[in-house]
Amino acid sequence: MYLSHPVRRMRDDPFADQTATLVVELDAAERSDLDATLDEVDGAFERELQLGSYLVSMPETQVDAFCEMDGLARVETANTLGLAIDDGE
Repeated sequence: MYLSHPVRRMRDDPFADQTATLVVELDAAERSDLDATLDEVDGAFERELQLGSYLVSMPETQVDAFCEMDGLARVETANTLGLAIDDGE
């Protein structure tokens, strides 16, 4: 599984008051597995992206637990790819 540098940093040293917005690609997992894991980490499915990837969000403190999900192929931050969620601020 590929984890971008910012995702690795979040796993090792998360900020308690921050939300992580991630782009996720699945390998051997199904969308239902992703939804179940997001429920476990208090995360949310935001939308499906092109080429079979998904935009998800969760508390940054839960990124490490999320990355333990079996069947992930790639996890990057949405900001890295220019896909941040507009929260109205």
